Amino acid sequence: MRLNQYAVYQLKADTSVRHLRYKSYQYLKENHLRVDVEHYQQVYITIMPKEKKPEEIRSELEKKLPARFTGNALNISDIIAVTKEGVSTAYYVDKGGLVVIPGFFRSSSSTALLTMDTEGFQMEGRKGSWMAADETIIDGKHFFLLASEKYGRSAAYAVVDDQGRKAAEDTFQGFDEETIRQIRQTISLGHERPPEISQKPEMEIWQKYYENGEYLRSAEAYGEQNYDMIDGRINNSAKEHTKNRSGKRESVLRRLREKQAEIATWYGKNPPEQAQEDRERNRK
Repeated sequence: MRLNQYAVYQLKADTSVRHLRYKSYQYLKENHLRVDVEHYQQVYITIMPKEKKPEEIRSELEKKLPARFTGNALNISDIIAVTKEGVSTAYYVDKGGLVVIPGFFRSSSSTALLTMDTEGFQMEGRKGSWMAADETIIDGKHFFLLASEKYGRSAAYAVVDDQGRKAAEDTFQGFDEETIRQIRQTISLGHERPPEISQKPEMEIWQKYYENGEYLRSAEAYGEQNYDMIDGRINNSAKEHTKNRSGKRESVLRRLREKQAEIATWYGKNPPEQAQEDRERNRK
């Protein structure tokens, strides 16, 4: 179930914020003063029907304050924070109406990379630098619209989370219904990233033999020039032939005879006797 509620914030009873109290939003802009959540305290919060509009909330509060309202009468410089279907927006109570305040919400995560003060942000796979242009809280998570510092509003916004990860497709419309739908889809996936592909360790010859499959092994064994190259690539270069000290190729047949003589000597037999015994054994 998605949250539908609103909260009211009023400036703290502190002399350090006296210059902000009851000031119009135009005054704040002209004097380069920021609406900062750190200057405010929450005085009321309640659930509401999702159909209720921010203007209706203001009108009701100006007529009569709820019993649990702990602050003063609603006035200019107050903030009404509305969460509708899990999407939160902050409104500045001004003379002529309500003004949406980007940057009022701050991420509670100490690992957040982005805030509404972010400028010169570099995104992977994107050219140029980017700055935060708007923000919202969706289902308790923080998301930003990043604008190109070179092209401004003439280029599409990038939609990212507070870590700078893509959360939806680029948009010219800001946090519209389609963008919010895409963000929710991202939330449902948990910002999963594909696992990093690790380098496979070099396999031994016997591992390559079994991994390549029976048919490939048969084809490869038929065409390979040396058997220790059964590795999935047919026709590897043959091993360099063994050469004697004179630089000439040694006779394979001579080396075989030498090996037979060595084996026969081990058994105390002459090479012809050993050869005859081997033939008889093979016939059995």
